[in-house]
Amino acid sequence: MHSIDIIITTYNRSEKVKLLLGQLLLIERGNGEIIVVDSSENPILEALGGVPVKYIYSDHKNQPYQRYLGYLSSKAEILIFLDDDMELVDNEFIKKVDELFNEECLAGIALKFENKHKSSSLSIIPGSKFVGNEGQLQKLKRFITGYPKLPLGKFGLCGNKGLQPLGGGLTEWVSGGAFAARHSAMFQNFNFQLFDIFEDGLGMGEDGIIGYGLSKKGKLIYNDELFFLHNDQMDSTYTNNIEVFSKKVAFSRLYLSLEKCRLDSSSYFLARLHYHYYMFWRFMGLVLNYLMAPAKVRLEILKGTFKGWSLATEFKFSSHNERFSYWNAEATNDLSVTGTDIGN
Repeated sequence: MHSIDIIITTYNRSEKVKLLLGQLLLIERGNGEIIVVDSSENPILEALGGVPVKYIYSDHKNQPYQRYLGYLSSKAEILIFLDDDMELVDNEFIKKVDELFNEECLAGIALKFENKHKSSSLSIIPGSKFVGNEGQLQKLKRFITGYPKLPLGKFGLCGNKGLQPLGGGLTEWVSGGAFAARHSAMFQNFNFQLFDIFEDGLGMGEDGIIGYGLSKKGKLIYNDELFFLHNDQMDSTYTNNIEVFSKKVAFSRLYLSLEKCRLDSSSYFLARLHYHYYMFWRFMGLVLNYLMAPAKVRLEILKGTFKGWSLATEFKFSSHNERFSYWNAEATNDLSVTGTDIGN
């Protein structure tokens, strides 16, 4: 069996972490550790009640950076990354993940989970009035507006993604709630500017680009077997403020496009051009939706989208990992404070 560590990132949700830990501690995990990386306003270590986990605290409210801390602290061959609001439904999932990684060229696995509740944090975002059947007119509209329906598993510009393949298969992206990766494939050829964007409160969609990076290091697959339920009780910090959420979405689409082009060694100029073309049509659609069905939430989405789009026009992309030294020093400090050795 491979050595497998489970890394849980959390922020202000100690009760959900305890529920997940309670499930994980009851199943066979081999010799692997459970690593909890916490960035809560008040550290949750005492709330965990002395459960046998490796605990790391950072005051950086920055989920991709938290994953990096977990990665650095682990010595395992395989890493399973989980959000704090996952609930286990398959007690054999570690054994199944281990068997899949017997394929040496496998870099990572997108693990399947489903929402536990019909309404999630994203339910408060109103749907478009222009959604229709995927007929020829809909396909033409998608083509004209720079938002094509991508093939299964594909990761495109502006963070757009094709659906995961039914029944499982090759993919280019993962969902951050639950995915597994070979330690040697994570954070390779990685742009640490991503952490800056989250630190500035402008990050979204990092799981897609992390998955795309994994797909460049080896085979990335989607495993269409339900392992977890997503216990989102409309308590996500992302949608506490719809205007801010929309700003993040609009801004981050440029970063995701530029980072995809960096990994593909393709044109940044064309990525920026496509982004502004895409955002123009996106913004026009939001305006029309607001005019057809005026509502406070639609106005907040409009305002946030415009702010994010405006910020993107001034964005300077760092394509050569210029921020590695800073963030590696921060990680070394965070791990030393909690007495954690760097594992890799």
